[in-house]
Amino acid sequence: MRYVNIDMRQVGAVGDDVMLDAYVLLTRGKKQGISLELEGTNSEGDLGFGVGLTYQHRNLARGSELLTAKFRTSYESLSGDFNGLINNRYMEYAGEVGITFPQFEAPFLSYNFKQKVRATTEFAVSFNYQERPEYTRIIAGAAWKYHWASRQNNLRHRFDLVDINYVYLPRSTIDFINQIAPSNPLLRYSYEDHFIMRTGYSYYRTNKRMIASGALRRYALQPSVFTIRATFEAAGNLLYGISSLTGQKRHEGAYKVFGIQYAQYVKADADYTFTRNFNERSSIAFHAGLGIGVPYGNSSMLPFEKRFFAGGANGVRGWGVRTLGPGSYDAKNSVTDFINQCGDIRLDLSVEYRAKLFWVMEGALFADAGNIWTIHNYENQPGGMFKFNKFYKELAAAYGIGLRLDFTYFLLRLDLGMKAYNPAQNQERWPLLHPRWGRDATFHFSVGYPF
Repeated sequence: MRYVNIDMRQVGAVGDDVMLDAYVLLTRGKKQGISLELEGTNSEGDLGFGVGLTYQHRNLARGSELLTAKFRTSYESLSGDFNGLINNRYMEYAGEVGITFPQFEAPFLSYNFKQKVRATTEFAVSFNYQERPEYTRIIAGAAWKYHWASRQNNLRHRFDLVDINYVYLPRSTIDFINQIAPSNPLLRYSYEDHFIMRTGYSYYRTNKRMIASGALRRYALQPSVFTIRATFEAAGNLLYGISSLTGQKRHEGAYKVFGIQYAQYVKADADYTFTRNFNERSSIAFHAGLGIGVPYGNSSMLPFEKRFFAGGANGVRGWGVRTLGPGSYDAKNSVTDFINQCGDIRLDLSVEYRAKLFWVMEGALFADAGNIWTIHNYENQPGGMFKFNKFYKELAAAYGIGLRLDFTYFLLRLDLGMKAYNPAQNQERWPLLHPRWGRDATFHFSVGYPF
């Protein structure tokens, strides 16, 4: 069913008791559906377009199995150059196929056990082909996941039994990697073959109450609301154990699978949000976030896509996305240094006052603090290493105002963040005392609340 609406109508009374008739109105959903998406892009003057096609079958084997197939292609005209390499165009082809079973699926388990575990099972494979004048890159993945939740959907779990990510470069121009990253292991990692095999768990809990009326669903107004999100993942342990037990030889100090060094690490991430509603028109929200990732065994650093970054519309809003940290690292050029502005530890603290103005418009006042740090002292990230005796001195701070348009189904957000304290070396440490508009102000446009 697509929608369920219950209409209660009074038909009489007996004494103090009211008699009601309940009309349950069902809107039937379509078994199959196809959607088409078109988009245009403008990346610093390089124009492009994308086309996406999604197919869904909601009853594949007549047991409410959901099949989802996504296909996407995009094209971008490249007009600039990068370190002397002439760019012409960028082409991308991507596909993903997944099937979700409405019950717990696993081999060697009894039917009764599967019925007791109220979980859905998801299998998915993905493929992404990227072609540029400098290189051709293929990204492939496969996943086996379980999802389960409470009846009110305020408690949710996800267990990623196996999640595989494989990056392969079958072609690149001569010395491409050496030209773009002669001594930067982070950037080199993004353009070298690598393999990640991980297991993960996600936890979500909230006391939000949902009110449903036909197709419209919204949250009830409560005096206080909290939300907890936490994730944990580990990668490479099974492969490392097999490599050790089979006596595999190390190459350049690391084990490899299919000739590729695989990643080994653990990573934990948690966020807590608390909102106090004074009335229907005003509230104050608090947010705290903490994350840490530790490479070990077969890896000397976290994979680039698994590292944390700071700044942006959902971080310390006085900085743009990926322009803050790590620690007191001083980025000289936001275009070339962004690759170094990532870390293994993150800390975020925010407070925001929200008030309804008129019509669908809301206003906000906010203050943010936080940063990222590295576990080790990497040569390309001077000042980025976490130290207990100085990390509190490297917490960046920002303040600002925001304007939001709440259309019930979605919320558009525009925030203006101003730097208050900048921990970067050789920079003005207290922009709050000597603010400069072009240097210290950052606009953010986003969808939804920051937390």
